[in-house]
Amino acid sequence: MKFSYSISGLAAGLCCAAVLAFGASSGTMQTGKAQLKSAGPLAFGPDGILFVGDSQGAAIVAVDVNDHTPGRGSASFEVKGLNDKVAALLGTAADQILIQDVAVNPISKNVYLSVSRGRGPDAVPVILRVDAAGKISEVSLENIKHASVSLPDGPTEGTRQRMETITSVKYVDGKVYVAGLSNEEFSSSLRSIPYPSSRPTRLPGSRSIAALLAASRPTHPFAPSCRTRSITRCTSWPPTLARRW
Repeated sequence: MKFSYSISGLAAGLCCAAVLAFGASSGTMQTGKAQLKSAGPLAFGPDGILFVGDSQGAAIVAVDVNDHTPGRGSASFEVKGLNDKVAALLGTAADQILIQDVAVNPISKNVYLSVSRGRGPDAVPVILRVDAAGKISEVSLENIKHASVSLPDGPTEGTRQRMETITSVKYVDGKVYVAGLSNEEFSSSLRSIPYPSSRPTRLPGSRSIAALLAASRPTHPFAPSCRTRSITRCTSWPPTLARRW
């Protein structure tokens, strides 16, 4: 697998606002075991904080991976046989691991992977780090600075939709944007979570995705899963929120 760095300044777009907040910054995070039921979409925020989407737990977990040394490596590097190497590190076969997402630490330029060891609901979530030399190591979650926020409107636990509670995570201008499914009638959801923040806030004038789709195309069919790959500042109405359905 070849890793390339592409770090751009993304601007904030309009989205529905869930009343959520982390209520902690890197300096006030609790230290202990970061509880993850699954590890999916990844995104980096300020000070090298890694946001992990936990669909099964219906939560976003922020962890301080303590990786703050500026990187001096090349703009890209390749790790051959990544699946086999990850499987060997985790003591299992290559067909028993699933790499869920990849994110680059903008400070160190190290690459982080969210991995499932095993398949199905009993899979074990793992966060791995890959440096410019291709060395793979596990990020221990046993005693790490972390904070989390629950998504109270996630699909019912145990359903197929539950694993798509979080399909994408992006950090932009002090907010974590979370795309995925909810338990609402129109299940596609885009949430906004301030970080850091001491109290929940709601975006002024925000609307649900359902309302946005109705404004752009009243006959738009029900979309079971909204996946976003970028966030763009909108200069006209209606804005486009999702790049792939």
